[in-house]
Order: sequence, then structure tokens, then C-alpha cells
Amino acid sequence: MKLHTKSDFTALMHRFLDPLLPLYSEGGARLHLGDTGVTYPGRTIEMEAFSRPLWALAPFWTGGGRADDFLRIYRKGLVSGTDPESPEYWGDPNDYDQLFVEMAALACAILETPESVWEPLTDAEKANLAKWLDTINHHDLPGCNWLLFRVLVNLALDSVGMPCDMARAAADMAEVDKWYVADGWYSDGPADIKPQKDYYNPWAIQYYTVLYSVFAAKSDPARAALYRDRATKFGQQFARWFDENGAALPFGRSLTYRIGQSAFYSACIWAGLEPLPLPVMKGIIVRNLNWWLARPIFDRDGVLTIGYGYPQQYMAEQYNAPGSPYWGLKVFLLLALPDDHPFWTAETAPLPVELTRAGVTGQPSADLL
Repeated sequence: MKLHTKSDFTALMHRFLDPLLPLYSEGGARLHLGDTGVTYPGRTIEMEAFSRPLWALAPFWTGGGRADDFLRIYRKGLVSGTDPESPEYWGDPNDYDQLFVEMAALACAILETPESVWEPLTDAEKANLAKWLDTINHHDLPGCNWLLFRVLVNLALDSVGMPCDMARAAADMAEVDKWYVADGWYSDGPADIKPQKDYYNPWAIQYYTVLYSVFAAKSDPARAALYRDRATKFGQQFARWFDENGAALPFGRSLTYRIGQSAFYSACIWAGLEPLPLPVMKGIIVRNLNWWLARPIFDRDGVLTIGYGYPQQYMAEQYNAPGSPYWGLKVFLLLALPDDHPFWTAETAPLPVELTRAGVTGQPSADLL
């Protein structure tokens, strides 16, 4: 598929999302994409499927895009999903609840495009949404990338003047900083307990810390600058995970997120970072997306499947529900870029020769060759 202009990337977003339109519930708060089970209940499965398209839609609206059918659904869904009197209420979260994961997409939508998803709500609807999001401040979370979901929620609540816990967010950031290794790499929690260093980190820890460097640039400038420096170092190493044809190493957890492999570079471009020249980052993203589009990752109705290069339940984690693969839509953060951003006219450059001809190289901070 041709991927060069903003129109091209918009068309690709619609290819992923338009098949979902007839599948939302009447109240808009739930999205039924399949019947395979996971470790959390059905209403949470359908809330997850509702939330994850926002990783593409919110940037699209931020960048001036129009998707009115989706906008109507999401305004309605945010209201019915957080109203305890609604039959589509998402429920009161418990400790370690999957609902906290899905709050991150809602929080980023509020931070990126409040005029689309926050300001049109009534005062009562805003209060319900804020109260539901604030539950993340009153429950235990696992000591891993989940802490950043709570940080994003508090940044979002603070940005719209709603009750939040910025002290809790600061403590979470301090804990995440303890996991830093070197060269931009983190472990996904305390290294002696959760030493993983795989794709889940670039589309979680490295991705969210880049977002934090923008959202908290004024309130926490020192940490924002630190994260931008770490992202630059990481982006220079991470390029070696991709080949000249767009394929990436099939390594680590949650590989069913597929196109999320290159989302870190989308975040860098959105944040104005250049760990690599802009045309090189564009090349990584474009080739990776086209590598995936050449594979049977959709079902006959155009809905993403669970699997890797083809539908395959054995490639799932116990937390991969039918809507889980849409986590990869984080790559569409690019759509928040203005129409005149140089990304949209930049050429798609190949990987630098020093990467393609390097042979076996060590990445000691990732414990990998």
C-alpha cells in the first residue's frame, strides 16, 4: 500500500477501523469482536475493544481529521460506560483490573483532544467520567508498566481541572525511573523480578515516557528532558530490530499487537525527537506497516485477528482478548501531526548502511545479540 502522505495514512486508519462501525453496542460503550475468552469478564473484554481504537482516533481528531460516525459513538460511549445507572456501565474496577490498562487510551484522548471527547459532555457526565478514571488512584496495580497508566490518568484529570492525585503520579514516575538500565532501556519493573526487555517496553514504557515528555513538559521539565534523552539513545539501538524489508524480530510478549512494533518511532516524530533522521524513521514505519499488510491478519469482515503472521491462538497471552490487537494502533499517533509537518513530504529512506551491514552486534543493556 502506498504510504506517503497524510491522506495515505488516514486511509489506512480507516481500513483498520471502518469494519468496526456496525459492531458497537447501542449505547456505544462496548464493542463485540469475538467470543474467545481471557482472564477478565465479558464487559471488560468489550470495554477494551471500545478503548483501543482511540489510540488512532484521538490523534486523528487532534490533527484536524473528521470521523463523525466514530465521534458520535465515542461521545455516547464515554457517557454510558461511566454512568453507574447505565446498562452499559463498565463497572467498578478492582485491584489489578484490566480496566486500568484501558484507561490509558481514554486519558490520552482527553490530553490530546479535549475539544472532541471532554468539552462536549455535560457537567454531570464529566463528573462521572472523572470519578470512574480516578478509581485507578484507589487500587493496587502490578509493579510494571501499568504504573504509567495511572500517571497518564492523573495528567488527564489535572489537565481538565478534575480531582486527581499528582503526588501518586510523581511517586509512580520515581518508581519507573528505578527500572532504567542504560542506553534508553528499561526492565518492565524491578529487574530482579520482571527483567523483560522486549516489544512490550517500546510500546509501553518508552512510548509513554515520550508522551510524558510532551504532556508534562511544563510541569516536570527536568524529567521530560531526561526522557527525551533516553528516547534518543533507545531509538538508535531499536532500529536494529528491523530489517530492510520491514520485518521486525518476532520476540517477546504480546506479539499479536503486530503494527505496534514501530509505534515508538511515531511517538518520537510526534514529540519532535530525532534518534534517527526523519526519513529513516519514516522508512522503518512505512516498511513495517506494509510488511504486516501483506499478511492475512484480518478476518473475512476486516477485523483484526489474534495471532502473528496469521490467525493463531497459540500466539496469544492469557490477556489477549478479541479487541487486544488494536493496541498496535498506537502507530497512528502520526495523524496528530499538522498537515504541513515535514513527515508528510519526507522521502522514505532505507536503513543506514551501518545498520544493514553491521553483522552480529551486542546490545548489552537489552541482554541481547
